Amino acid sequence: MKIATTIGEMYNFSSSPNFASSSAEAVSYYKDTGFHCLDFSFYAACDNKNSPLEADNWKDLIFESKAMADKLGFSFVQAHAPSCELRGEGMERELLITNRAIEACEILGIKNMVMHPGRFPEISYNGGEEAYCKENEPFFKALIPAMEKHNVNILFENGTLVYSPNGCYYPVLAKDLNAIIDYMDHPLFGAAWDVGHAHMESLDHYTQIMELGKNLKAIHVHDNDGSGDWHDSPFFGSVDYDSLMRGLIESGFEGTFTLEADSFFSYDRRGRSGRLGRTPLPVKQAALSLLYVAAKTILTEYDLYEE
Repeated sequence: MKIATTIGEMYNFSSSPNFASSSAEAVSYYKDTGFHCLDFSFYAACDNKNSPLEADNWKDLIFESKAMADKLGFSFVQAHAPSCELRGEGMERELLITNRAIEACEILGIKNMVMHPGRFPEISYNGGEEAYCKENEPFFKALIPAMEKHNVNILFENGTLVYSPNGCYYPVLAKDLNAIIDYMDHPLFGAAWDVGHAHMESLDHYTQIMELGKNLKAIHVHDNDGSGDWHDSPFFGSVDYDSLMRGLIESGFEGTFTLEADSFFSYDRRGRSGRLGRTPLPVKQAALSLLYVAAKTILTEYDLYEE
């Protein structure tokens, strides 16, 4: 199994901290860290009024990232979709941005893009499954033409009720992910298992992954102590990696070991100022090397490590 990590963790270290205009620069920072496979993050694409994915030259920015990856010997193996509001007056804009992210995946050679389904405060987690699926349907069904044209899977990610306002519905368990996949009823929808989110819910990875079965196409690996979504490096918290690995092996998982430990030596240290107010780039790059070693050690213990 190959190891990947999100380039989103390096956007703020670039000269232009914007998810697309800085992505080629962000890729360059992985040189000599051990990584060969990368996850392209579109996560913040909808966060401002002038998203790079709305610009006329949006494809140029994606091709620049691909050229940098090719130059340095990196492969893009996975992506994270924009974080969107899935209904309301902004829906058409966010559909445009997400459809362009899907096309960008084809340019970058990416098959799987992880996406958060919606959060709808009026739908309760207790008994709200059908209503939740129906509320997500218009947005995700509208993506199918682009998904089919560019041969890209959309993978629903599990979350945690800790971040669901007033206990609203959000996929937490394997059965929740399977339910929305079944409801969408299209082979290009699947599941991504977020290890850190599951740990906050005290879930057994093995049991949940086995229930996901072949719906599971991707994982997000990061650690915490169960009290918060810290996105730390493996072994900085209390995640049960043996349970995770047994589940991946016995379920026949075929994806990459993709890290999302983007807060491990973060950039913005809670607004501190001064010469050392922000984490220096060489420190972050050294942290990336350690991050790779942690993931390599996990895979090596189970004879699954691939260069």
